[in-house]
Amino acid sequence: MSRLFDINGIMKNLQTRTVTRIDKLAETLRNDIHSRNLREGDLYLTAAEASRMLGVSQVMANRAMNVLAGRRLLIRHRRRGSFVGPACKPKSSPAALRVIHVFKGLAKDERQWSYVIGDCLHGLHTVLPGYQVQSNVLPRHNPAEMVRQIFEQYSGDGTLAGIVLLSCPREVQEATQKLVREHRLPAVSFGSLYPNITSIPSVDQDQFETGRLQAKYMIDRGHRRITLLMREYWQPGDNLLAEGVNRALTDAGLSYGVLSTRSIPENAGISKTEIDRLLSLDNRPTGLICRAAIFAEVAIEVAQARSLRIPEDLDITHDSNEKYFPAAAGLSRVRTKFTSCQALTLVAELLEKIIDGKDVKKHNNILPVELVEPEN
Repeated sequence: MSRLFDINGIMKNLQTRTVTRIDKLAETLRNDIHSRNLREGDLYLTAAEASRMLGVSQVMANRAMNVLAGRRLLIRHRRRGSFVGPACKPKSSPAALRVIHVFKGLAKDERQWSYVIGDCLHGLHTVLPGYQVQSNVLPRHNPAEMVRQIFEQYSGDGTLAGIVLLSCPREVQEATQKLVREHRLPAVSFGSLYPNITSIPSVDQDQFETGRLQAKYMIDRGHRRITLLMREYWQPGDNLLAEGVNRALTDAGLSYGVLSTRSIPENAGISKTEIDRLLSLDNRPTGLICRAAIFAEVAIEVAQARSLRIPEDLDITHDSNEKYFPAAAGLSRVRTKFTSCQALTLVAELLEKIIDGKDVKKHNNILPVELVEPEN
């Protein structure tokens, strides 16, 4: 497992990114000149046209054009316009790729993932200005085929810049890895990867520590009947979380019988039926570790219907962002020490390095986590 991020170092990097943004915009314009096979003396875009293409203000576009003018890549004349300068030489290599595709898996609560996609788009536009970003929701049937079809559609004309995977299933990770290996397609994953996926860098919260902290919290509060509520379809991060839970039990010298595990769909009706059944047992759990926030919300509803006090009669913990799930805001939870926007900016930075041909030294980047107890 990779070392945790140096938070102070990364925050400093995020704060200084604004300094280099104009240079990146200028590079995007330079690539546009080459992709259109423009030659010295050809008329180029106005500042207004460049701002629309880059998706930035006209002031920012004008500053980027001035950078190229300082390098004699553009010659700018007041009222006449901007023209390709003498320093612009034809490129023999293909034009820079322009479209980044984001793929999102389905087994997630849409409330949280609408924000995650928004944060991902913000990170990509901040780090890679000038690139178009396309968001894709994977179908339930044969999702890998969508990845292959998009690659065939966009790679032929040289516009596919890279792929970002947001907690995608195994077959999508495998299809993407094949494209990475065979076509050098830049790709990054936000979420844990399957063991056979070794060619795609990833960013994920420390799933093992997430499970360990949640179980330790329950054990320290004296619970000896704990149920781990997991999603119906497990991914690698779920396995790591379960291992962390078991580590806490082992460290406390407790037998495995303290813990029971249930895998249930992220469906309010089905999860309500299962949680109600669990809480009706004579030896019902006194602590619930909820992998999905919807389980925590339903557990609160069922506990209230059964006149169970939280946390006195039933303790509940989860690892979802309370901003997206206000009903679970009063519970203990594990969170990353990065905001969603900061984490997805790191994803964009990794993709930027790959697009620029730089070496990515750490493939599995683990975000540190902490337990937040409810306020009394």
